Amino acid sequence: MPPKKPVAKTGVKPKPKGAAGASSGAKKPTGAAPVKGTPAPATTAKEKSEEPKEIPEVKIVLKQLVDVLIKDTGDKIKESGKWPLVIDESDRVSTFLRYQDTNYLNAKNPGDMEPERIRMAIIGAIRFGKPVVLDMMDSNMINAAADKFDVVQKGLLESVMTKDILVDQKYKSLVKDSDPDEYTDQSSAFNHGMVDGFGFIVITSMASPPPELMQRTYVIRVQ
Repeated sequence: MPPKKPVAKTGVKPKPKGAAGASSGAKKPTGAAPVKGTPAPATTAKEKSEEPKEIPEVKIVLKQLVDVLIKDTGDKIKESGKWPLVIDESDRVSTFLRYQDTNYLNAKNPGDMEPERIRMAIIGAIRFGKPVVLDMMDSNMINAAADKFDVVQKGLLESVMTKDILVDQKYKSLVKDSDPDEYTDQSSAFNHGMVDGFGFIVITSMASPPPELMQRTYVIRVQ
């Protein structure tokens, strides 16, 4: 038998480049370049906070006290619409006023803060046209004094400070039937000429009294 012809092997053709399954050589698109941030505005300097306004005060020497405080020469106290606060670290004003025609109350003296003493000091000063002096000495006694005045009549010290007690003769609510005729006699008690002479003076030896008290008063500092 003649020999069989060898069967030719079929060669496997190589896959052409770019065929499916082959990785593409193209570069992946990159994201857009980041936008540079706008620089933050420069920090503005903070405005300086306004300093509290200095409370006005009148500076005097002791020999001027009568003209400025007692006589109110030039009507400065009257025109202010406030009662005076006298600051005197030496206590000379306290001694001086105790010997003047005033109704003096020491806020640190329990006897002076008795309700009847306070009541008579106020109606007496209004009836005879003179000042009540409230001496706080070297302490802030205004709130403690207000509590004592409240025992006489609720809100009494505030009524005196605002001068409301002089409106429509409200001071007459402090008068008792048992008081002397000079307070109860309708024909002679509390005539307008005398009432107009009423005053209220707060004195202290504190160098720096409470600002809220200073704002409500006509401040006189004795040097």
